[in-house]
Amino acid sequence: MARTSKIITISLPPEVADEIDRVASDENRTRSELVREAFREYVTYGRWRRIRRWGDETAREFNIHTEADVDRILHEGK
Repeated sequence: MARTSKIITISLPPEVADEIDRVASDENRTRSELVREAFREYVTYGRWRRIRRWGDETAREFNIHTEADVDRILHEGK
């Protein structure tokens, strides 16, 4: 039967590896569970950061500084 996961090897400074072990133990989880969740959070954070950057660029383009500016733009089209 084929594996349902892929094994990867990474190098970490000993203090980071020890902290992973401490947190995993405190939360009654495996290292793998902890690192998987950390990676998912990292990816999610990156996506939100890109969305935020797009929002900031759009706000600059349309001279939006406040919620009142958003309301003004929305009502200009009517």
